[in-house]
This record gives sequence, structure tokens and C-alpha cells, in this order.
Amino acid sequence: MIKFGPSGLCMQFAESGKKHTVEAGEWLKELGLNCFEYSFGRGVMIKSQTAEEIGKVFAENGIEISVHAPYFINLATQEEEKAVNNHRYIFDSLKALRAFGGNRCVFHPGSPLKSARNEAVNVMLKRFEKVLKIKNDEGFGDMLLCPETMGKIAQLGDLDEVIELCNLGDENIVPCIDFGHLNAREKGLYFSKDDYKRTIDRLLEGVGESKTDRMHVHFSKIQYSMGGEVRHLTFADTVYGPEFQPLMEVFAEYKLNPYIVCESAGTQTADALAMKKYYESL
Repeated sequence: MIKFGPSGLCMQFAESGKKHTVEAGEWLKELGLNCFEYSFGRGVMIKSQTAEEIGKVFAENGIEISVHAPYFINLATQEEEKAVNNHRYIFDSLKALRAFGGNRCVFHPGSPLKSARNEAVNVMLKRFEKVLKIKNDEGFGDMLLCPETMGKIAQLGDLDEVIELCNLGDENIVPCIDFGHLNAREKGLYFSKDDYKRTIDRLLEGVGESKTDRMHVHFSKIQYSMGGEVRHLTFADTVYGPEFQPLMEVFAEYKLNPYIVCESAGTQTADALAMKKYYESL
């Protein structure tokens, strides 16, 4: 089943007089949305009891929770101490995800820093293989890890690199395709259905039908410069794009069931609902 929801709490949520994430379960259900992404961008700092309380309310309201692991994960690091820390950030995220009752964890692949890109990709793949082994050994084998396509050209995480990560032999590694990020990397990539179809066809070829059908999606309009992503915008922007309507048409035509998270700047809930309503109108 295709799902739509926001990343984090929006301005509208605060303006409605609500303050706490636990209140968002019923609120999102009333709006007609059915998923929510909880971000650990600066670190996993939630208590298990709090996560369980939030997860219980969200489950009662039919809202599936995913998490975003800390933004500073870098699987391409050459330093062993930092690599160990990266593993901890991922598994702390998975523990919190289990307390929420969810099963999708998004993460950033990393950055080459001072290494050559091909060397950094090889390090990233080797470190991720180790993560997968620990994941299964520690009892998280049923959970999905979702490597994300990134918006800055210097970062690891172009479409082909994410496909490589998803092909390391684990059926529960599915791509997180951030169409705003890919659009920013290419300084304008998506304008028509055919533009989106090229990405979906590449995924079908690269990771197969099952992983493409279950893929995680991030969507927002994003300002970009020569280096790629600058900042997230709202659907009201008319300069940078991309537009969501052709993508919804492709999802309907291909009969895919992605988990779609809107990351607009402050209007993510309203914009997620706009995508859902358009999809349902097709």
C-alpha cells in the first residue's frame, strides 16, 4: 500500500496548539495521512519508553513510523574509531525504531572527504557489508535499511552508488530515492513523466521489482547551486522544482507502493497531503 506523510512536525501542527510528537498520531489520521518520519539528525536521544508510547498511539491511528539515522554518519571514513561510532549510530537508530514499532531506517551514505571518489565508494561498500552482518547477528534482520540519494555533488549517494549499496545481498536493503536531491545534483533533472520514468526504469533494472516497489521516497523542492543542494523549499516555490504531479502519475502507471515522506520546509504535512490527494485523483 502506498503511503504518504511528513518528516517531522510542521508549522501547522504547532499553530494548532499541539506540542508533542505523541499528539501527531491522531492529528495525521484526521488529515488522511498514514506515515511519519522521525529524524535523529543530531543523534539518537529518545528514551525507549517515550518511543514506545509514541509508537502505540501511532499504531492505534494507522500511522507507520520510519526513522532517519543521524546525518553525520559517514560509511566512507578511513578512521576505524569513527567507523565504530557510525555502526553505533545506525544500531541506536534501529533500537529506537523497534521501540516505535516501525521497520524503515534511512541513512546518509557519507562523503569521500580527502579520498578519491572510487576509493571512498569501495570503503563505503565494505563498511556497509559489516553493518549488514552485525544487523543480522543483533536480531535486526527483518528491518529495512534505506541508503539515501544525496543532494550535494561532493557527497556519496548518487543513484548508481545507492543501487550498489542495495545490491549487497540483503533483501531488506531498499533505496531511499530523494527526488529533490537528485534534481539538485543535476541542477534540474525532473520536468516530465519521462524524466521520472528514467529513474524508475533504472531502479527496476538495478535493484529489481520488489525493492523498487517497496522503496522509500523523500520529496521536496530544493534550491540548488553549482555544488548541488542549498536548502529545502515549499511546494509554493516556482523557480527550482521538481514538481510532484508527474511522479505521482508514474507511480500510478507503474502500480508501485512506495513509502513517501515529504520534506518541505515547514509545510511538509500540507504538501504530503497535496501529493496524496493528487495521486488518489488519478
